[in-house]
Amino acid sequence: MNPLPFPARFARPGWLLAGALFLLSLGGSWALFGPERNGAAADADDTLQVVYHINADDPALHLNALRNLQNHIDGSGMDRLEIKVVMHGGGVSLLQYANEEPDLRATVDTLKMQDVRFLVCGNTLDKRGIGLDDLYDAQPEDRVPSGIGELTRLQRAGYTYIKP
Repeated sequence: MNPLPFPARFARPGWLLAGALFLLSLGGSWALFGPERNGAAADADDTLQVVYHINADDPALHLNALRNLQNHIDGSGMDRLEIKVVMHGGGVSLLQYANEEPDLRATVDTLKMQDVRFLVCGNTLDKRGIGLDDLYDAQPEDRVPSGIGELTRLQRAGYTYIKP
């Protein structure tokens, strides 16, 4: 059996359908990942919203995470960032250790002066019997009902998630 000549081979309905699907997939990818999403072009001057997630009871990790956060600010400019740190589980100890550790306390103070918000999980505080007065510079507005719930809410609101 002789193969069909070149033009007749591409006249088959299967080839047309495959080609059309391929072209549609390219257009769909561009719509998802191209420079314009939701009808608005991305602006280089937009505020970047970021949430850092801390849930480990490790003072060295805490200090390292906060130094990374400062590097993030230094690299992007604090006027372009909106940063929140959500702590739950063992991560709540970051503000407990800050009561005792001068380097950690100074780093928290420096970040707060740059409008970084430190949010603590109310579930963790209740379960462990920790009061806001046991945490360094924690205020009632820093308490969220659920750390995981807050992470979910912030991500749905467009915050970029970072787990140091």
